[in-house]
Amino acid sequence: MNEAELTFTIGRRAATRQEGTFEVPSGCGRLCLKHDLPDKYTFLTFLMVKDPQGRVRFLKQLGYSEPTILIGEESVDTTIGGVPGEIPAGRWSVSVFLFAEYLKFLEGAPDFLFHVSVSDRWESVTEVIGGEIWAEPGFVYSRYDFSEIYRKGAAWYKGDLHTHTRLSDGKETPQAASGKANLMGLDYYVPTEHNTLHSGWPLTRTMIVPGVEITTTLGHANLFGIDRMPGTLERFLADKEEGLLKEDWRELLKECAERSWLFSVNHPFLHIWKWLLVELPLAAVDCLEIVNDPTYEADEQADARTANEKAILLSDLLWEDGWRICAIGGSDSHNRIDERYGDAAEPSIAGDPATWLYMENLSPANLLDALRGCRAYVTRHCEIESNVRFGAQLSEGTQRFPYRIILKGPQERPDIFYLHNGVFQSCPVTRTEDGRWLAEGEAELCEEGYHWLRFGAREQDGAFLFYGNPVTRGRKEHRFSNFGEIAEELERQWK
Repeated sequence: MNEAELTFTIGRRAATRQEGTFEVPSGCGRLCLKHDLPDKYTFLTFLMVKDPQGRVRFLKQLGYSEPTILIGEESVDTTIGGVPGEIPAGRWSVSVFLFAEYLKFLEGAPDFLFHVSVSDRWESVTEVIGGEIWAEPGFVYSRYDFSEIYRKGAAWYKGDLHTHTRLSDGKETPQAASGKANLMGLDYYVPTEHNTLHSGWPLTRTMIVPGVEITTTLGHANLFGIDRMPGTLERFLADKEEGLLKEDWRELLKECAERSWLFSVNHPFLHIWKWLLVELPLAAVDCLEIVNDPTYEADEQADARTANEKAILLSDLLWEDGWRICAIGGSDSHNRIDERYGDAAEPSIAGDPATWLYMENLSPANLLDALRGCRAYVTRHCEIESNVRFGAQLSEGTQRFPYRIILKGPQERPDIFYLHNGVFQSCPVTRTEDGRWLAEGEAELCEEGYHWLRFGAREQDGAFLFYGNPVTRGRKEHRFSNFGEIAEELERQWK
């Protein structure tokens, strides 16, 4: 094929979506795209390629990646973000989207041009998919089996529900990310890239479940259980005005309900990435991220520890109001395994914090069911053994609730406790012969009406160790119906 060169504009006044086209002759076996965008602007830019049928064949935030992109017929010759397959003849398109979160870096800078060349040359790249392919052209996950069992047996399975790779703004390839997941002993791993999706994944023993982080100036939310690219995704990439974004969120929530996708609010109080869509109906929320990358607390400006503490309080307020929204954690890991934020004592790594989900067998479908049922707890620097089925709904006749919780990990005596309808109760803690920490006793649920019982643990200095989704009895009529209402109550209590 004849090489084509497409030109795009970067700048505050540039269109947030720009498109160019090129012709592909019959018999072409691959496409090679190369851009000359300076590194400091690659995080600002998403690149989307569509075939003559209008199907998405590539979508990626350019980020830390190489400037050469391949779209081929197999996973071994297709860059991450691409969908391998036949390269049909006809007019293809390349769209460039400017990421709203990074537009501020263009303040005062002049507009400039960058170029994307397209040919059928073969070039070697290190960021190929190189494994299983989940998607067909158009990003429909027709080849992903949600019912596949990766491990048999009822157990609490450990994993991470919020991660990034070079497909968006992470520094690791999927191969390296898999290595980190194995190192941390994770049973499952959910890659949630900013406004883009993986089309496949390298072979690994960890269960990989596709997800996406919808990322806007009004907030970030993960979607779990997606079986295709959200129909609103291109609008989210292009729309920057608040009114348009609010409509995009409304349409996405409809799509989630229709397709049974799970909607999870990420880091709701974190710095410039906090949740600002106050109209969000609580009935549309399935999960809430209560602990996001604890190592980011080393960034004083972000004040991440306060943000996480507020998210924990928000979860408690939701349970107090009778909502069953699953509290989860997410490492939000972007860095290489040896990198740290500021003067953080530890690297940001997958599985810190860990979210443990109770499943009869380890499978993607069971993972989604566990989240729906709130059968989850979150840990940092410890492991739990317990008779408590976190997230359980007790029968109306239950008046006593015996508990036994063993913590492994902390060197000093932890503070193990429970909240009963919001009232703090410290548990007596003893050390076992093998060096673990034991708390056992009985909570009374004698009064009629709604009860919630939430177990947790902290270190002596107050640092987070463990959050178990509450055990509940009965139901309660809600006082709060949207995020803004309950966030206002949170701020009142926080002060």
